[in-house]
Amino acid sequence: MLQLFVDMMERVGFLIALAFAFSRSRWMRSYMSYQGDRTYQWRFLFFFSAYAILATYSGVTVSDYTYRPAPWIGEVAPTAAIANARTVGVVIAGLLGGVKSGFIVGVLAGVHRYSLGGFVAVACMIAPILQGILAGLCRNAFKKRFRQVSSVQLAFVVGFMAESLQMILILALAKPWNDALELVSLIGLPQTLANSIGVALYFVLYNTMEREEARIGDEHARKALQIADMTMPLWRLEFDKAVAEIGKVLNEEMRAAGAFFSKDGEAWVAEGRKTQHWNDLLIRVPNRPLVGQFRLYFEREQDDNPSRRRMLSSLAELLSQQYAFVESERQTQLLADAEIRSLQAQMNPHFLFNVLNTVKSFIRTKPEEARQMVMHLSRFLRKNMSHGNQSLITIRDEYELVMSYLSLIKSRLGDQMEFYAEIDEKLLDHSIPPFTIQPLIENAIVHGIKNKPGIGIIRLTVQEERNNGKPRTRITVEDNGIGLEAAGLGSQMEHAGMALRNIEQRLNYHYGKEHPLEIVSKPGEGTMITFWVR
Repeated sequence: MLQLFVDMMERVGFLIALAFAFSRSRWMRSYMSYQGDRTYQWRFLFFFSAYAILATYSGVTVSDYTYRPAPWIGEVAPTAAIANARTVGVVIAGLLGGVKSGFIVGVLAGVHRYSLGGFVAVACMIAPILQGILAGLCRNAFKKRFRQVSSVQLAFVVGFMAESLQMILILALAKPWNDALELVSLIGLPQTLANSIGVALYFVLYNTMEREEARIGDEHARKALQIADMTMPLWRLEFDKAVAEIGKVLNEEMRAAGAFFSKDGEAWVAEGRKTQHWNDLLIRVPNRPLVGQFRLYFEREQDDNPSRRRMLSSLAELLSQQYAFVESERQTQLLADAEIRSLQAQMNPHFLFNVLNTVKSFIRTKPEEARQMVMHLSRFLRKNMSHGNQSLITIRDEYELVMSYLSLIKSRLGDQMEFYAEIDEKLLDHSIPPFTIQPLIENAIVHGIKNKPGIGIIRLTVQEERNNGKPRTRITVEDNGIGLEAAGLGSQMEHAGMALRNIEQRLNYHYGKEHPLEIVSKPGEGTMITFWVR
């Protein structure tokens, strides 16, 4: 009996060593961390079914109340039986996967055992099925009742109960009963102890792997947070400089062979060199096109365990959140600057003086027009203030701001300026950043037609067009003025350049295009500025 126990432990040790070897592979980790995913479930069932069948094949033949060790069992004589570790695979499947998994593995293991024959074939076919169901039922029941007991101790208890159940079935179903009794007397205690220890050892391995995964996960989390802490201030640089510096940090901290950043399929910055093994970190912001991606190249293929995948995913999310946060701050400041510059441009003393002077002169001669100018001035101020609190407004709201502004300007310029609008009405409710069209109209007046002899013409076009089958809105402001180059390089031209840069940066943030303003200007012929929104 002692020798049988030793031989059984050798086989159990072989199976545990095999499980440990397979547990080091990436695909086996998905079995070990089975949580009910349907894809993993069938892999899980296949592995533990094969595990239980292998345990049957690697058992020892018991005949004439003795046993004969053999390296592999092909069939069992009618008067013989097998002392084996099949229970280990079935019970583990039930404890890890629940009743359904335990039942399926038990059925497959039991049918296989029945096919080998022997006088205990029926009992050994039924036993794995009941063992799998028992282990599945004990999975939650034992943990709820004995929370202070470790999973290793519980596994031993369940394994002992399952193996005892098999011995009872052999006594109840095997014929002749005397042979069954002699068999149980010989293998009962050694096989029950060995298999119970085997189930417990498996959970020692399982717990060790979970602790290892937790430790690696903690290290990955610390590394991700450390990198995020280093990259946060870098996002405040200009975008191309920011991604270059962040690429250096990623290359060094991730111990990569190279770090590359690409946007719209084009490489922007490169640090190091390319290899055959890489991971991508996507930088994305909700409701916006993909900002870009960092691709990290490594000397050899990286371990694709769940904690590493979570670390890379978390790092990409942290970088994306950092970008979104910094850009949100930047856009808030840009919007505030746009509002301030708009107010400064329009509400400087000269502007107020001219508007109030015109109102004063109209009060006696044209009282209705004076009243209209006051109303337009009030509406213009109200629109200016309300738009400053929003990141997006409708084209309709921006157009109303433009018309209020033009009403004030046209009262002074009179017939020297003509304005035409060609707008598709179904696009009026589309969203755009505030202070985009109005500053372009202002630039057309101040730097285009103001110094042009004759009648100045400004044309605003808002039309839908298709790009690669996708609809987008094209907005164009065109004038017949002197052109931007002919406008000179004084302080007014500097203000115009700042306004255009502000608009470009805000359009880039919302729509992802690096240079969203398309400017065509010819001296003496005029300027046309176009941008597209979705």
